Amino acid sequence: MSIVAYLVDKYVEKSVENRHFSAKKAFRGTLLAMECPKAVVFDLDETLAESFKPPTSEMIGRLKRLLELFPVGVITGRTFSWVEPGFLPFMTDSPHIDRFYVFPESSAQCLQWDGSVWKELYSFTVGEEERVRIRAAIAESVAETKVLEGLPRFGEQYLNKNGMVSFACLGYEVPADMKYTWDPGNERRKILKAAVAEKLPDLEVSLGGATTIDVTEKGQNKSRGINWFAEHLRIPAPDMLYIGDALYEGGNDFVVIGTGIETRETKDPQETLAITDEILAACANN
Repeated sequence: MSIVAYLVDKYVEKSVENRHFSAKKAFRGTLLAMECPKAVVFDLDETLAESFKPPTSEMIGRLKRLLELFPVGVITGRTFSWVEPGFLPFMTDSPHIDRFYVFPESSAQCLQWDGSVWKELYSFTVGEEERVRIRAAIAESVAETKVLEGLPRFGEQYLNKNGMVSFACLGYEVPADMKYTWDPGNERRKILKAAVAEKLPDLEVSLGGATTIDVTEKGQNKSRGINWFAEHLRIPAPDMLYIGDALYEGGNDFVVIGTGIETRETKDPQETLAITDEILAACANN
């Protein structure tokens, strides 16, 4: 066996173990070849863009090139009002903008450009009484677990989105250098999440981003957006590709694996650019 073939086999073996094979096939004597998907869905933070920043002009250019080939979706835990200003105006001049779908709040909403405005295709909301109950459960869990004791707070901790309640453990103005270092392995957030989930068994509690706990109705997560997208486009989920930075178990992208969609994990926007080039090359070859 050649060294290339050996490395290919090891890569395939590891990919299968991780349950996201990335829409790739192995063949002898060369590197892995990606198949051309029929639609692609991206996470936003740390996938298309650095956290709390819009995508670069280079990334927007890649997205427009993908739109020439097939529908593209973006699913993010952020609100539409946050995503829209620095990102979406740069997409609307694409002649294929009708193929572009935005799923804010982990797919609690879906919007599409109709030529003049972003039109809402569906929306799920959390009622005011439910919000009060959720905030009370979070506050009690913080007090009981003591996982945030001694930690600094930067700004408001609660963000009431249409389809969820998000709690930022350190506040929404946490410095970038603390965001990924305050809770190695998400150990503190996992404890807090478990305590909140125990108090709200009828709701879905998940880790969002790098510092937050998100609470929504059962089944309201990124998998709902994938299933809706597949049905809307009449494209089976296994024929589509999802790209995100948190496809590991417990990550906020992990739930999409259950839909059957092919997945590809990325570590940052720079790697995502490389992945989009792989897709473009694969589709050109096919």
